[in-house]
Amino acid sequence: MTVRLVSAATEHRSKVHLVHREDSGRVRHQQVCGECSLRLTPEDIGRGYELDDGRIVQIDPGDLPAPEDGVIDVQQFAPQVDVDPVALHRSYYLEPDDLAVRSYVLLRETLERTKAAAIVKFALRGKETLAAIRPQQGVLVLHTLLWPDEVRDPHFAFLHRDTEVRTGELAAAAALVRAQTRPFRAHDYPNTHHEALLHLVEANV
Repeated sequence: MTVRLVSAATEHRSKVHLVHREDSGRVRHQQVCGECSLRLTPEDIGRGYELDDGRIVQIDPGDLPAPEDGVIDVQQFAPQVDVDPVALHRSYYLEPDDLAVRSYVLLRETLERTKAAAIVKFALRGKETLAAIRPQQGVLVLHTLLWPDEVRDPHFAFLHRDTEVRTGELAAAAALVRAQTRPFRAHDYPNTHHEALLHLVEANV
């Protein structure tokens, strides 16, 4: 089955820049070596891995085993509820080509019926990536996942305190939550900061 990754989100990338107050010229950031203070060209720049003691070891990414581009390799299927939301990174819609529509629909319907997610590995920008595929709104959505060592455990001191919550307090809080519970619709919460920024820019123009 051949599919195309289509980004499921567009971020509000900041169009606010550092400028010279006198003439509004953009402030450019130069690539300067932290050791010798020389300005560098792209040919001068390589890759280095920082060790725990702060030393830098230069490496050539071409020496690493390269995952096979364009192949999504299913590792297993798992209940959708097993995918930890904390590990979710980015989301992509999967769009099938004309010859893959039947296989695509079969997988989508099977995942919907079994409430399962496909756990996959694939290459993204030259790196091996872990992801989960699940159905949503008639399409398959691929969620890239953080690797297990990228998710921090919640080690907080308060978790070891013996904190008592009174039954009456809990009942009152639960009643308040129930009274204010309604379906969540993201469109009910516009990005007011971004809208205010656009109004400010329009006024200053």
